[in-house]
Amino acid sequence: MNKYMLSIVIPTKNRQDYCLFALKQILSLGLQNIEVCIQDNSDTDELRKDVENLKATNIVYNYHGGVLSFVDNFSEAISISSGEYICIIGDDDGILPSIINYVKKADEENLDAIIPSLGIVYIWPSEKKIIDNAETGLLHLCIAKPYNSRPVNPQKALNTLLHNAIQNYTSLDIPRLYHGIVKRSVLESIKQKTGAYFKGLTPDMYMAVALAIECKNVIRIDESITISGICPKSGSADSVTGKHTGELSEAPHFRGHNSYIWDSRIPSFYSVDTIWAETLIQALVSLGRDDLIDKFNLSLFESICIYRYPEYSQLIRNHSLEYNVSFLSLKIEYPLFCIRTFFKRVIRRIKRDIKKIFGYKMHIAHMNNIPNIIEAEMLIKEAKIEIDR
Repeated sequence: MNKYMLSIVIPTKNRQDYCLFALKQILSLGLQNIEVCIQDNSDTDELRKDVENLKATNIVYNYHGGVLSFVDNFSEAISISSGEYICIIGDDDGILPSIINYVKKADEENLDAIIPSLGIVYIWPSEKKIIDNAETGLLHLCIAKPYNSRPVNPQKALNTLLHNAIQNYTSLDIPRLYHGIVKRSVLESIKQKTGAYFKGLTPDMYMAVALAIECKNVIRIDESITISGICPKSGSADSVTGKHTGELSEAPHFRGHNSYIWDSRIPSFYSVDTIWAETLIQALVSLGRDDLIDKFNLSLFESICIYRYPEYSQLIRNHSLEYNVSFLSLKIEYPLFCIRTFFKRVIRRIKRDIKKIFGYKMHIAHMNNIPNIIEAEMLIKEAKIEIDR
């Protein structure tokens, strides 16, 4: 039997101040039967003293000062945890007290995973704007009630993910370890089959694909259980501002990989889309599901790339010729996908408005000048109390 019911796992690197706030926020909730595991790959172990000063017996701190890839840092983070269920968050994120109730539900119903809402985002204060058109110190809330749950089919969602060329994957019924809840035994099964918890270049996409293959009993809930933080050094901020683009040799994801072989089925330049797509292929191969690779919508993917990354248009066109993707597909696939996505969103909004007639509540708010994630969580609690009335 595992020592704890839930492990909150936080891989971190050179963001000690944010990580310390994350620790304090989690501890402030006073939740029972959880541990917090810090896997620190920073340049120094100065965070160790701060952790010791908290004098909390349920914190596990591990420091690795050498060169580690993203996936290896995440793998070490999992290996130091002991919970029956695991949730990974970033060092600028937080959790909500409702998480432990859902872990208990998962345990009672023998669930492999729970997919929560991602409706709460906190942008940390910064001297400069982290994201265009969004103030720093901003808390964005989207809380829906009632907090419904429903069983989902992750294998079916994986087929949609492949057909959609990995677009909007967090809206699909795909289990996730990052800001989700996953049973440890599923992770151990993945490790047993592949030799590691994570492979590829990016942990979140690799695990999403692996979990979609391995998980059987999964539910989706309409409630957020974590706070998605965005700080000045956040990968989320870099994605939005376009810093995750360049030559493949410039990708930080290769750090710690001695002889990584890029799959030739994906155009060889550095972007969020190409890194995710290449990792998806690696996940399918490592789990013995090569049969699913043909379902990956390469023509849509290359059309997306040609519109989003015009500086690599010649490279993409050459790649498309090699894989028999027509010039017409490059021009029309992505615009058609955007049109379909637009109408799907309109239909969802209409359904939501109809639900409101029958008592469905949707609380959306933006709060500015929030100094840290501890204060943000307190405001979230007040908002939940208000919507519960």
